[in-house]
Amino acid sequence: MIPGRENWWTDDPKLRMLFSVAGAAGIRGLSSYFFAPKLLLGADGLKMLQGAAPALSRTKKALLITDKTVRNLAEKVHKALREGGCQADIWDEVIPEPPLENVLAGAQAAQNFGADLVVAVGGGSVMDAAKAICLKYARPDLDLRQVKPADPETLSTTTLGIKTKVLMVAVPTTSGTGSETTATAMITDGRQKMILNHPELVPDLALLDPSFTVGLPRQLTAYTGLDALAHATGSVLSHWSNEYTVALGYQAIKLTLKFLPRALADGRDYEARMKMAMAANMAGMSFGNAAPGFEHAMGHAFGKLFSVHHGAAVGLFTPYMIQYVSRYSERYLDLAKELGILGENPAEILSGLVDFYVSFIRSVGGPATIAELGITSDQLEENFEELLDLTMNDGCTLMSIRPLTRENYRRLYRCALTGEKVDF
Repeated sequence: MIPGRENWWTDDPKLRMLFSVAGAAGIRGLSSYFFAPKLLLGADGLKMLQGAAPALSRTKKALLITDKTVRNLAEKVHKALREGGCQADIWDEVIPEPPLENVLAGAQAAQNFGADLVVAVGGGSVMDAAKAICLKYARPDLDLRQVKPADPETLSTTTLGIKTKVLMVAVPTTSGTGSETTATAMITDGRQKMILNHPELVPDLALLDPSFTVGLPRQLTAYTGLDALAHATGSVLSHWSNEYTVALGYQAIKLTLKFLPRALADGRDYEARMKMAMAANMAGMSFGNAAPGFEHAMGHAFGKLFSVHHGAAVGLFTPYMIQYVSRYSERYLDLAKELGILGENPAEILSGLVDFYVSFIRSVGGPATIAELGITSDQLEENFEELLDLTMNDGCTLMSIRPLTRENYRRLYRCALTGEKVDF
């Protein structure tokens, strides 16, 4: 167990074994799923939400969950809800990478207000916090650390009853995490980012309105876009994928490659903002119903330890993930074909695909090596053991199509330090 945090469901040996094999074709063929919220799309988003949200609330009491950075956007939603007939209040205390204590405070706010509708307005941290808040508010008797996506004994999903108490609307203000459509929330416990996952955490309704991302700073636009790219890429290469997730993943990749540069060139390009909102949403549906790649395990651990933005971190490690899994799966050939990358043989195609990703990441201002972040070899070595502890304990490690050991991760981090090819 990692010092500084309590026992989590991901520490259960039975669950770790279950998730390491549950992506096998035979098991996925017997039992699979596809979760997604209802979507409202377009520039008239607030008008649509004004009409739709009250129908989700029996008592017409909606609590908006947000942070102080985008409080102004939450106030616009607050106004629309009130005009639609809801009694609404705002709780703006979410902090980045929300710790458990922050979630408990939000659940208490929901209890004090008596909400039966929670509306998350913000980026990934806000939406993740709102999911965990809904869970703790609806089931105060549960220890969040032990809420499992499946029972290791019966292999079935347990019923939590969240929806009988509270429903959730998500209004993303960034285009990256796709949290508005997934069953996953990332919560910080001590120094580790931990995965909270259950089907009942999927929001009931999501609003994609370009006006909520116009004005997003350039670097944040780039980094959140790289998060969407990593989600979609990891998903299409995953053995957990299926025809639905692959199609969404490919489209998310293509939209990101085309429209992220446009959003960076002109932050008020409404078409580019809308397309990126859709790309992030599609990527969320793709990895949320398949699995992200292990670049997320590396990005979670590395980003937390070295204070690197999540999107920058997972984007950085994506080309190394592609190379590592290529020895166990030829899915990268399908991805390369989809992107028009040719070669005389698989090795040449892989090299072209990796170079394509590295070039794109750098073209939008993202780092493609650890050194580009100003982190030295000495700093990496000084923190290596804790970094490896955090990475090995991340739930995304369990879902890799190619198994990962501590030494595999050590070698991958060293490759990523200066951009060496992954040749093992």
